[in-house]
Amino acid sequence: MSGAAQVKPLDDRCPRCGGGFHCGVSDAGPCACTTVTLSAELQAQLRQRWSSCLCVRCLAALAGGAALEPGAQATRST
Repeated sequence: MSGAAQVKPLDDRCPRCGGGFHCGVSDAGPCACTTVTLSAELQAQLRQRWSSCLCVRCLAALAGGAALEPGAQATRST
C-alpha cells in the first residue's frame, strides 16, 4: 500500500467527552482542529477549563453553540 495515507493511532483522550482521538499538533501537516473556527471568547473559555486538546467532534459542537459540558443545555442570547 505505498502512497496510502497512514492511519494515526487514537493516542489522546478528549477531556470533554472522554473519546479517543489523534491530536495532530506535532504532525507535519495541519491538525484537523484548524478546520474549526472558534470565537476568541470561546477559545479563552476552553483554555481556562481544560489544559489539553479537545477532539474535533467536540470543537465542532462547541463552535455550533453546544454547552461546554456534554449533555448540558447551551444558553444562547437572542
